[in-house]
Amino acid sequence: MINPLKEYIRIVFPKLYAFAKVKKNHFLIKKFILKNPKTLIYIHIGKCGGITLITALNNSSIVKSKFSSVYRIHGMKPVIMKHVSYAIVVRNPIQRAISAFNWRYKLVVTDGTQKNRFDGEYEILKKYETFNSLCELLYRDGVLNSVVSDEFKKIHHLKENISFYLKPLLDKISPSQLFAVFATETLDEDIANILNINNELYVHQNSKNISNDKKFLSKKSYNNLKSYLADDYLYLSKLIDMNKTSSVNKQLLLR
Repeated sequence: MINPLKEYIRIVFPKLYAFAKVKKNHFLIKKFILKNPKTLIYIHIGKCGGITLITALNNSSIVKSKFSSVYRIHGMKPVIMKHVSYAIVVRNPIQRAISAFNWRYKLVVTDGTQKNRFDGEYEILKKYETFNSLCELLYRDGVLNSVVSDEFKKIHHLKENISFYLKPLLDKISPSQLFAVFATETLDEDIANILNINNELYVHQNSKNISNDKKFLSKKSYNNLKSYLADDYLYLSKLIDMNKTSSVNKQLLLR
C-alpha cells in the first residue's frame, strides 16, 4: 500500500526525498556491515563491466578466503567505513561516457523498456541522437554551456560519473583499504591475476552492436569532454596512485 505522505514528498520535494532515501540506504548498509565486518564493499561504477565482475568476485576462492561476503554499491555514493576493504572497477572516462550514452539510448529510445524511468531523459536522447552531437555543444567559446550541461546530467550513468563514486571515497579512506582495482580495458587479465579465475561471463556488452557513427567523437567533442570530465580524470589518477595491490594501465585509463 502506498504511503500518501511519502508519495507527496516524492512528488513535491524530489531532492529531499532522494536525500532521505540515500541516508536510509547508507544506514541499512552500515548496519549490515557492522554485523558482517569481513564484508568486501564492491564499488560498481556504471558501464565498467561491473555485472561481469560481481560474478567473478563471488566465485573467487581468494575472495571467499578473505571475506565473509561481497556487498555491491551501484547508483549511489559509496558507504565510507574505516575498517572495511574496497574493490573498485574503473574505465577510461571518455570511453565510459560513450558507452553510457549508447546504452541508455538503447534501453530508453530503441527498446523503449526504460522510456519513463527518469524524467526528461528520453527527450534529451531523442534531441541529440548521438553522443557527439551533445558533446560538441558542451562549451561555447571556451565557456561551459549550462543548459547543455544540465541535459548531459539528466542521462543515467552520465550523471553518476566516475568522480561521483570516487571523490567522496578517496578523500576518506587509506590505501590499505583497497583490496583491488580492476579496469574494463584489461578486465579478463585483471580477473585472472587478482582473483585467480578465468572470466567466462560477459554481461551487457552493447558495444559490438553499436555502429561506428554512434561511437564517433570529433576533436571538438573529445576536447570538450576532457575538460568536462576533469574531476573523473583527477580522481581516477588519485585512485591509481593509491592502489598498491593490483596493476592497472595508467596510460590507457587516462588518455
